[in-house]
Amino acid sequence: MGAKIALCIHDMSSVGRCSMTVISPVLSVQGIQCVPLPTTVLSSHYGGFGAVARQELTDFCFDSLKEFNRIGVKFDCVYSGFLADEIQIKLVQQAFSENSRALKVCDPVMGDNGRIYSSVTNEIMEGFKTLCAISDIITPNTTEAFALLDKSINKQIFTQQAAEQLVTELKERYNCSVVVTGIKLENGKVICCGIGKTEDNPFMVEINYIPVHFPGTGDLFCATMIGDMLNGMSLEKSVEKASRFVEICVRNTYTNENVDTRFGVEIEQNLKYLFD
Repeated sequence: MGAKIALCIHDMSSVGRCSMTVISPVLSVQGIQCVPLPTTVLSSHYGGFGAVARQELTDFCFDSLKEFNRIGVKFDCVYSGFLADEIQIKLVQQAFSENSRALKVCDPVMGDNGRIYSSVTNEIMEGFKTLCAISDIITPNTTEAFALLDKSINKQIFTQQAAEQLVTELKERYNCSVVVTGIKLENGKVICCGIGKTEDNPFMVEINYIPVHFPGTGDLFCATMIGDMLNGMSLEKSVEKASRFVEICVRNTYTNENVDTRFGVEIEQNLKYLFD
């Protein structure tokens, strides 16, 4: 058998090591063929570079789905991230529908640190709720988790019980597996908390937190998790391995002198750790 194939419906920022430019190499190293379907191309991400050149590719994406069908490509995974508008929500719905046997993963990119991004309209937010309801796995951060549950985004510090309740509520509402990333506990620890669709009890993976922010670490985490799951690893073990890999990348980049965090973690010399 050939390599498994993942259709990745994300933006592509040329500078800044996030979205497609980290997803593709991570999946490739894990033996998964990445088929990129860029919803929007940008000269860089929005995290500190100032003005950004941007081109949306909605028509190209829909045309590409037609061509994929024409040539008979079937995907083992469909993985969606940043979407520019409600029309691109429909794009992902179509891709999910046309690949019903694929692992369907939605990263509902809507906000972070207690605020929703200015570009996320009510229509986009409602669209993400629709996508989550037809996904196998969703990977929101805490801000996005509250938005998906129609709750006020006012909690930044959690008890363990509150974290477990959050993922359980998401599982019950959207009938899928859930991984919520970057949960800060009141004891100072940071965790990922998850629960399988058919499981009753959540699991937690503690993060060796480093107090620095790099763009793209969520994409790095999710791509690593997906690659391992496509290779037969359980959800919990995949989350554990993805967490450890992101830790390595952040730590090794942060220890370099004069690091400019806007350019993301230096994955090039750290991809080798995925082989361990």
